[in-house]
Amino acid sequence: MQAFAVQPVFTTTQAIWFAVLLTLGVAVQLAFSPRRRAIMGGVSFAAASALVAMPAMAGVTLVRGAYRLGYLEEGRGFLEANLRSVVWMSGAIMLGQLVVRFVPPFSLLAGALRDAGRDVWKARIGRWMGGTR
Repeated sequence: MQAFAVQPVFTTTQAIWFAVLLTLGVAVQLAFSPRRRAIMGGVSFAAASALVAMPAMAGVTLVRGAYRLGYLEEGRGFLEANLRSVVWMSGAIMLGQLVVRFVPPFSLLAGALRDAGRDVWKARIGRWMGGTR
């Protein structure tokens, strides 16, 4: 009996949804984070936001969808295919987040985004506590 050995089925619809959701996520970040955007610069902020959002978007749209279709084509039931694909999705998201956090070209952008967020919150809390105006 095969446990998880299945051939994933990638479709263009999955790639389109991945691109749409990633673009929407970056657009929302650009629209609603003006202070972080000012600290980092527009292009750097957009690239870092896309990089941080990419593992989750890819795991949900590409990996889970491909493995779900693979299990369905193998003849598994709808519920079983969905539950088995969740395992692949979780693993892909976890691995992607580890790469973004610790692999040097990606970790530099993710670290800059984290530092910009820290600076924004430090200034905000300072204003709330009556420190600087």
